[in-house]
Amino acid sequence: MYSDKENINILTSLLKSHGVKHIVVCPGSRNGALVHNFHVCPDFVCHPVTDERSAGFFALGIRQTLREMVAVCVTSGSALLNVLPAAAEATYRHQGIIVISADRPAAWIGQLDGQTMPQEGALGKFTPYSTTLPEPHDEEERWMCRRLVNEALMEAERPSHPSVHINVPISEPLFNFTCGELIPQPMTRRIFWQDPLTREEAADRMLRSAKPMIIIGQLPYPLSTDSSLRGLSRKIAVLAEPTAADTGEQTFTEEMLLSLGEDIPEEYRPDCVIYLGGNTVSKRLRSFLRDACRDAFHFTVSVDGTLHDISCHTDIVIEGYPEDVLGYLDGRLAETGIHSDFRLRWDELRTEVRARHNAFIPPYSQMAAVRQLEKSIRKSDTVHYANSMAVRLGSIFSSHHIWCNRGLNGIEGTLSTAAGASVALSGNGTDGHLFCVIGDLSFFYDENALWSREPGGNLRILLLNNSGGGIFGSLPGLRASPAAETLISASHHLSAEGICSQFGITYLKAADVTELDSGIQALVGMKSDRPVLLEVVTDAETDRKACSDYMKFISNPTID
Repeated sequence: MYSDKENINILTSLLKSHGVKHIVVCPGSRNGALVHNFHVCPDFVCHPVTDERSAGFFALGIRQTLREMVAVCVTSGSALLNVLPAAAEATYRHQGIIVISADRPAAWIGQLDGQTMPQEGALGKFTPYSTTLPEPHDEEERWMCRRLVNEALMEAERPSHPSVHINVPISEPLFNFTCGELIPQPMTRRIFWQDPLTREEAADRMLRSAKPMIIIGQLPYPLSTDSSLRGLSRKIAVLAEPTAADTGEQTFTEEMLLSLGEDIPEEYRPDCVIYLGGNTVSKRLRSFLRDACRDAFHFTVSVDGTLHDISCHTDIVIEGYPEDVLGYLDGRLAETGIHSDFRLRWDELRTEVRARHNAFIPPYSQMAAVRQLEKSIRKSDTVHYANSMAVRLGSIFSSHHIWCNRGLNGIEGTLSTAAGASVALSGNGTDGHLFCVIGDLSFFYDENALWSREPGGNLRILLLNNSGGGIFGSLPGLRASPAAETLISASHHLSAEGICSQFGITYLKAADVTELDSGIQALVGMKSDRPVLLEVVTDAETDRKACSDYMKFISNPTID
């Protein structure tokens, strides 16, 4: 029988899956359940050593002889500190050991309870990866626990073979051994794209799939239309956002998923997913990855090999550059001449959604303003979107790559980023304008970007002003709060006219359809040595309803 502690059982199962066989165990009460699990699991050989300093070096001796991962398990408190010399020696010799420490619950650290001290990171730089597992209470915490163990063991498997530290808080009672068997846990492993065998493994896995799919989040630089992505999209279903690639056409990722409904039909669920890039704008796309793709085999491409488990189901992390991965896959698929009915099904859905999208004409609103600007964008232009509602509207109407600060998704700095980019573009002699599409809160928060005299006439700003945070109006339940408008949505009555006058910016304003038409024409076509700003003043409720009506129309085009 195994312990009733889920974090201990998850750790035990994944140590086994990652091929750890030898564990050096030290005496103690807090780590007793850990030692019990390792002892009763037939896949481990336990080596008892009383002195933790000696135990660490004992593990190193096994490690260097067998050339495989070895763990050492110690109890809470200063016992952990005694492993530091061995962990440091092992890291510097590229013969890293896995240090597993039992810990007291975090609530008791620093409260004069016995053997309690801050244990995560206690071995410092000598264990480049250190983590503390949660004591799971729900499925999300179980996923987190699995992910942290997988991350630690993947780090230990790196070619440099550093020591790693896994800290395991254990609440009392400590010694309930009521679990009849270990539940196998999903293992994540890392492969290196430079290795020809790993490249073949990934390509072969995809070629064996009946329903392969590539999903792309934001990338540091856009994948161009003439890249291998174009070739792959003729053979494999691809879901991408405008923050990822310059596809030359609207991607309609959000709209396609919306039209499929909450319960994605089986014929649209992939059996193999390769995820590239960082954040996505679409929350619905993240839900698709986590729910509808639950049973698929998941590759995640990561430049530095870090596990960014956006799907919660990553099987293999590919350490490599997205362009290299896509290029190789395109070449392999070109050789096989694969023809995917699954891809055709998604292409047909995109065609249907495009027709619905084109049939929807929004009223005067922020949506109408972004739609009209995007119709005027030229190939030589660059577009930066602010976070929240602005980038969501951009994702609906953009048929080109868009820039956005989606690393942390904050509202600060959008105007400053666009201003800096506009100066760099003009310095490179690049033709075309740099458009910054920005909401009112983001604009007024970052107005000092216009303080600089460097930005010139190529910087064009579309300010969407509906007197508050428009994104908040779409959040379920928030409108019922008496604090929603004044305190949470930051309602205001500010205008950019005075700011533009202060900084020498050409100011334009639109408050209806006619003024919007002439304003967009001026914003795009006006000759100016200084930045130009068009402030589009709208009503928040009209903006909210326009977006809601669009989503309803996409999901059910029979609605008037």
